[in-house]
Amino acid sequence: MTTRTDRPIGGVVRDPRETRTNPSFTGFIFRKIGAALTAIFVTMGIMRPRNPDGTLGPRSWKRLGATIAILIGVVFVWTSVHIVKPGTVGVPVTLGHAGAPLSPGFHITLPLTTVYTMNVRTQNYTMSSLKNEGGKSDDSVAILGADGGTAQVNATVLYRLDRKQATDVYRNLGTSYSTAIVRPTARECVRTSFTRYPVVQASTTAWAQLQTQVAQCMKGRIEPQGISLQEFQLREVTLDPKLQSAVTNKISSQQNAEQQQFELLTAQQGADITRIQALATADSQQILACGGKATTERRAGKAVDTVIPNSVASCSQAQLTPAYLQFTYIQALKQLVNSPNNSTIILPFDKNLTPLLNVGNGSSGTTPTVTPPAANTATANSP
Repeated sequence: MTTRTDRPIGGVVRDPRETRTNPSFTGFIFRKIGAALTAIFVTMGIMRPRNPDGTLGPRSWKRLGATIAILIGVVFVWTSVHIVKPGTVGVPVTLGHAGAPLSPGFHITLPLTTVYTMNVRTQNYTMSSLKNEGGKSDDSVAILGADGGTAQVNATVLYRLDRKQATDVYRNLGTSYSTAIVRPTARECVRTSFTRYPVVQASTTAWAQLQTQVAQCMKGRIEPQGISLQEFQLREVTLDPKLQSAVTNKISSQQNAEQQQFELLTAQQGADITRIQALATADSQQILACGGKATTERRAGKAVDTVIPNSVASCSQAQLTPAYLQFTYIQALKQLVNSPNNSTIILPFDKNLTPLLNVGNGSSGTTPTVTPPAANTATANSP
């Protein structure tokens, strides 16, 4: 008869002949865990219990059946209850069959159903040559223009999944529809659209047209697949360095030519002004010498009173007269006296305030000469 301490514990029989050593804490923990698991498996009917003599006892089929039923129930419940997060749509797949999409919230489906969530928020795909932008070190699009010029295009595509067509997208494209259709379609449409324009024109005046054409190209290809295009943003077109240098030189030359054209027009306008002033002086002299006729002319839609000089053939002296020179001399003196820049003015004149000029008779062909200042001088102190 065995003592109480020699009875089997948890299906484990201890050999009384076993050499005992000092127990370790780790060994103690493992023994306890092993004993607990053995007791649980025996209770569930998975393991057969051991008799006091160390032999295996009969299996409890009722417990095993109950355990299997509970496990099946847990699996059924676990695979039938699903929660779809906000901003996503769920595609239920039951034994290989994809069902109607599930909206955000709590759902109960058939057992053994797996729900694949797909993002329905606005997403972006960026084609950029900058690091940490676009997902790759250099994902810009290399394009070739109609003139053979090359460039690198940076752009961004904004798109989103059509919630109603989520199941079709999952069947045809899977969950990685961005790399399956959005990326290759965007790059192909960019290249195709740029071939219609010279590179310089595409990067300047045709910018808006290119954005529209690329967007239309993408819409026609991805929207029938269940993906809605929100916007295509053409961000930057980087020309080839040699082409950029040629364009810069061309623009510089055009600016120089425009500057020269402006200077030419300015010089022509200056010459026209001088010519008009000379004509005005000649007309005034001819009017003084030969007289004129008052008339009214239309200039820039306005009536202007003017005097047309008589012809030289109808006058006897078509030149400056001493009276006109005296009048001009007096006007010049008035301006000098009123000038703030002069303090003292020395004026040579005779008793009739006539300039000291010997004005010959125009009809005799004599030449005017300057007479040196006489003794009669006047000093005027300007205020």
